[in-house]
Amino acid sequence: LQTRAFVAPATMLEDTSSASTLLSNESISNELEMAEAESNVAVVTMLGSLCPITLAHIKSFHEARNLLLATPGAHDPSLRPVGLEAFSCVLGFISVNPDDYVSRKFGPTGLPLHFEQRAFLVEMAIADLPWMAMEPVEGQRVCELRQHYRHLNFCHFTMNGADDVFRSKKWKRIGKHNKRHYQPSSPCRFITMGRPGDTQRVLDGMGQRGVTISPDFILGPELPDVSSTAARKALARRDEEALKHMLHAKVAKWCLTKVPQSIWQG
Repeated sequence: LQTRAFVAPATMLEDTSSASTLLSNESISNELEMAEAESNVAVVTMLGSLCPITLAHIKSFHEARNLLLATPGAHDPSLRPVGLEAFSCVLGFISVNPDDYVSRKFGPTGLPLHFEQRAFLVEMAIADLPWMAMEPVEGQRVCELRQHYRHLNFCHFTMNGADDVFRSKKWKRIGKHNKRHYQPSSPCRFITMGRPGDTQRVLDGMGQRGVTISPDFILGPELPDVSSTAARKALARRDEEALKHMLHAKVAKWCLTKVPQSIWQG
């Protein structure tokens, strides 16, 4: 399948394939050093096409973190399931779908951003969040963390939007190992972020199967519907005002100045 994206800039995502890269991440290390021995550390991961990453993606991580930490005034206590353990800190990791997978969504119009470009924009969007980083394969970092910080208990949560959870019926996977994850070593736990129109569909589907909200399947707040598709349309129109509410300022600037308008117009 032919793609129309241009050559990526020279300064792209560094090699993140080794555990040493994670251990040299000073901000992540600092977060873990403050955690008491034997305490629980939540690791929230998300895999997506992110073409490009939006403010909604980042807000999902903020909401998940506030919910897991039970941050006073920053989360709805009713969304925190009974029996959910306490966490000393929360880490977030993002992985990006490969080009061959994402290309199927665009068909003959071609892929507007290659893997390296999408990853580069993710790094840009999370640069100011010391508790977040990227990972090559979803779940890889939690495996490395368990190996190198044996005095801590790492709890892995996979995060998705309600639209994706409904489409894939992911409530059926509770308690099962996710073969797509890097060396799956523990049953799946999920955080689902609500989305207008899809949140109730998820609840209805769960009800039909007898699944309830629990520490293994958490339903977060309903977030504004800001999709990558809407962002691409705004980029095609060069609608800078709309983009302020969709993309990180640096991500929007890069997409507007580095990508020809014809690419976004498809």
